[in-house]
Amino acid sequence: MRCDVCGNGEIRPGRKPKVVQRDGRVAVVTDIPVEECPSCGMTWLDGPVARRLDDLFREMLAVDAVAVRPYSEAVAAA
Repeated sequence: MRCDVCGNGEIRPGRKPKVVQRDGRVAVVTDIPVEECPSCGMTWLDGPVARRLDDLFREMLAVDAVAVRPYSEAVAAA
């Protein structure tokens, strides 16, 4: 499928990290499944992945000053 943003790249599956900072706390989730355009770099999250990430970041930021977790490990624990 061609990218709707740039019209140049073919959207493909990939894995990316995401960092969230809130109130002096930092949470990093690695290896998140995304759809991405190699041409413009735009990424998209599937609905269930986005909801799980929201929950995961909320949990991580409530407990730790700095936390790093791989997405696959977080999904397995859910």
